[in-house]
Amino acid sequence: MSKKTLGYLLILPSAVIIVVVLVYPIAYSGYLSFFETFIGPGTLSLTPVGLKNYIETIKSPQWWLAFGRTAYFVLYDIVVGMSLGLGIALLLNKEFRLRGIARALVLFPYVLPSIVKALMWKWIYNSDYGFLNGLLFQLGLIKDYVPWLSNPTLAIHMVILANIWEGTPFAIIMYLAALQTIPKELYEASEVDGATPWQMFTKITFPLIKPMTFILIVIKTVATFKIFDLVYALTAGGPGGSTQVVGYLMYSTVFDSLQFGKGAAMSYILLAIILVFVFIYSKLFQSEED
Repeated sequence: MSKKTLGYLLILPSAVIIVVVLVYPIAYSGYLSFFETFIGPGTLSLTPVGLKNYIETIKSPQWWLAFGRTAYFVLYDIVVGMSLGLGIALLLNKEFRLRGIARALVLFPYVLPSIVKALMWKWIYNSDYGFLNGLLFQLGLIKDYVPWLSNPTLAIHMVILANIWEGTPFAIIMYLAALQTIPKELYEASEVDGATPWQMFTKITFPLIKPMTFILIVIKTVATFKIFDLVYALTAGGPGGSTQVVGYLMYSTVFDSLQFGKGAAMSYILLAIILVFVFIYSKLFQSEED
């Protein structure tokens, strides 16, 4: 047996798993998006409808409202979450006692299962015995307990807060890794030249971590556009649809309305929009480098 044949045999199990788990579901969902589905007793019938599912989704105000809410999540995650991640990474990059323990604690929100984090925040926001109401009441900041998840305006921002808490540790890890690749000699030389900490950050740190910033923006855009578990556990899209994001709308379309074709079309439209965002990001960062 040649080495080339042996190599193909070694990667064959992984290739089969990738095809079964990833390629086939993507291809089949694309196929379903051109059909209208009907589920009967033990049967699934498909009626070809062409681009009807795509057209109806694009014309649907509900879809665009859900997309707008999701984009609002993405904006907060990029602006607030990444800023917090960079600030904390800069602190953790300095030498201080118990730095290793501090770095380990930062990972805590990242390593917990998503549903555990969602249920934890649901208990924190509970209007009767939640930690947040109890703390604010004890500090005298509120006179009555606040129904955080029952008010449309408050609910979406409470979910955003939970999402930032969940996603910021990833930004911290990535930025910390980028900061540790910067040679210390650059800072020492700039300090000798009389540069201020702000000048060091703007002239050395930020330009050298810009590639990591681009990667983080892309990852956070993709991850936040897919947000579902927090919304499902905290508000189930309510109150009054105020927290219904794209992920929850697709879930409701498929599993509540049993419109598999339309749900698949929604997923492909979302994929196309995300690819447009990534293209714009790449062009913006490329123009800055030029």
